[in-house]
Amino acid sequence: MNINQAGYNLCSGCGVCVTACPYGAITFDLNTDGFYEPVVNAEKCIDCGICTKVCYKYLPAKEPFENTFQEKPVYGAWSKNIETVKTSSSGGVGYELTAYFSEKGYKVCGCIFDAPCDNCKHIIVETVGDLEKIKTSKYLQSNTVEAFSGFKKNEKYLVIGTPCQIYGLRKYIRLKKWEENFILVDFFCHGTPSFNLWKKYKEYLHRKHGLSLTLKNVNFREKNVESKWQNNAILTQDSSDKEWVQNRAFSENLFFKFFLNESCQNKACYECKLRLDHCASDIRIADFWGKKYAGNEWGVSLVITNTEKGEQTFDEIKPKLEIEAANFDDLQNSQGKRFNVPNQKREAILKELQGEKTLEKIYRKHFALKEWYRKSIIGRGVSFIKRRALK
Repeated sequence: MNINQAGYNLCSGCGVCVTACPYGAITFDLNTDGFYEPVVNAEKCIDCGICTKVCYKYLPAKEPFENTFQEKPVYGAWSKNIETVKTSSSGGVGYELTAYFSEKGYKVCGCIFDAPCDNCKHIIVETVGDLEKIKTSKYLQSNTVEAFSGFKKNEKYLVIGTPCQIYGLRKYIRLKKWEENFILVDFFCHGTPSFNLWKKYKEYLHRKHGLSLTLKNVNFREKNVESKWQNNAILTQDSSDKEWVQNRAFSENLFFKFFLNESCQNKACYECKLRLDHCASDIRIADFWGKKYAGNEWGVSLVITNTEKGEQTFDEIKPKLEIEAANFDDLQNSQGKRFNVPNQKREAILKELQGEKTLEKIYRKHFALKEWYRKSIIGRGVSFIKRRALK
């Protein structure tokens, strides 16, 4: 038996099966839709089944670490260092975790934008100075294989990843009996978009804003004076140091318009069992969206401690944070959406992202009329309210 067999769920592209295979029979690459998927070499595979033991596809209805968060501690938190908050996606809790445990001798594993390869991947960071590389959110699927394959038996690690990556890793280190040496951190995940969307977006930046197709830096959630936490922007910098940033809500950015319209995420993301039903991490973090911190300018992290180790880990960094107790209702208000429903045009859009059409043309075809209608209705409503107020 191997991962080619059908499971309870769709493949999430976490890549842990590649790391777990003792025979090197599995490789990992992008498919035509722009998502990572494993490929089994039938000549090398002996059907030992180890890959299925770490695979999200075989997550059944119940798991030993099933977790619905209803009885778990929930916090709102942000770093006492305002510069850390300003350069993080939300409140800077993720950075404070990595910095503290790096100083304690842990190696930190997290996601970077890998400019030379034009993708995202996990790396193992061994010094505090290199932690900036994994700071901020990355809105692309990350290749975990090289980093996860580099874990060593007697080293200690703090690993941050998507819920499916952390689920697979938890299963893997449990098989290896290395679990004690790991602190696992995940986050509320909206899903991973197609790399074909990213390629089209780069072409758009080149065509409309003069950036070269070779980018050396991307910040998907830039904060500055005009564009704070509730109104992030994408900052891009090309190989000649030319920058472009869109200083308005990231929901108005062309890349995020496709992402937030649920038109190009991996199929497994729309039925993710790890969003609210299960959790394999010690700590889960997120943006604390919702009414509780609606007026906050620079960002608040939502923190849930899922295990005793997670609670102890969070206790250790509390002196570096401002912390407020929250509850499950606050969590639901912030991150309560159980599933993201795929856009009815998803399949057509994925096909067009592989073709010659520009991103603007694809957007106009599938979304522009709907957006115009929505803004028109809102505009007429505002106008009506103003007229009533003048009477």
